[in-house]
Amino acid sequence: MKFFIMLFLSIFTLFALEPIPIARKPKADLEAISKYAINFGSGKNSDIYVFIDPLCKYSRELIKKINSNKMLQLTNTYHILLYRLPRLDSQKMMEYILESKDPKETLISIMIDEEIVDLNNFEAKEKTKEILNGISKVAQTLDMTQRPYMISFEKDSPYCRVSEGTAACLEELE
Repeated sequence: MKFFIMLFLSIFTLFALEPIPIARKPKADLEAISKYAINFGSGKNSDIYVFIDPLCKYSRELIKKINSNKMLQLTNTYHILLYRLPRLDSQKMMEYILESKDPKETLISIMIDEEIVDLNNFEAKEKTKEILNGISKVAQTLDMTQRPYMISFEKDSPYCRVSEGTAACLEELE
């Protein structure tokens, strides 16, 4: 009898869970990994999730622009997420940035100041590798091929804007 009660409760709980609507899924996924982001700005107009490769010259240009433009930072919050381009060997660099004492300052010194870092003796912790793997899994769902990749959510809007490709949160045009 206990078995049937437990089975019934398990089935009831399974069906009682509300699935995330497909249009809200990208935002929910991004919010879940935002705790691993390096944030620039504290503006309330938009949350902009930016996937960059620290060795990509276009990612460097964007980070320079965001860092130097305080007005952008006053109006938006930029959540910088490290995601490797397949053609660049940046895995160790991303791990180094995340494990540093101040990831934002390290990111700035590497990407803007172009500091050269010797990573020959650096070995990342397993936790850091898991974080980057989690970011990678979310990134793979977003249909991106280039860096930087940006996906922006304006305040109180369920829709998004993306720098390339498609996303479930894009507003359907009628």
